[in-house]
Amino acid sequence: MPDDIESLISEPPQQEQRQFARRDVKWQAAIKDKKRNLIVDAITLNVSEQGALIATYEPFKKSLLIPLMIKARVQDKSLVIYVMAEVRHVVIKKDSFELGLLFKQIRPADQQFLARFAEGGI
Repeated sequence: MPDDIESLISEPPQQEQRQFARRDVKWQAAIKDKKRNLIVDAITLNVSEQGALIATYEPFKKSLLIPLMIKARVQDKSLVIYVMAEVRHVVIKKDSFELGLLFKQIRPADQQFLARFAEGGI
């Protein structure tokens, strides 16, 4: 029995393995809520080639497809990125909602920019 316990203790802890690099960044963003005909302000918390984590004051349901605009600023240059994103998870915070988004429709040039940015190439 002690051998089993030793093997459990000596194994490295399981860590989340992401397929794409992520980079923390706070960029202004906006979600178009078609149901309520509103533009909802948001801010990115991190971005990757395939998605983003954003914070907003309005709740959105998991699996919902949302139009998202991100105002990226890098080296005194601005880029506006438009995507259709699926809400993959929602975390309720004390004063906001954090939405984990998966990009479903994005221009290839914008996706390439996000990939290079997340990997630290920009």
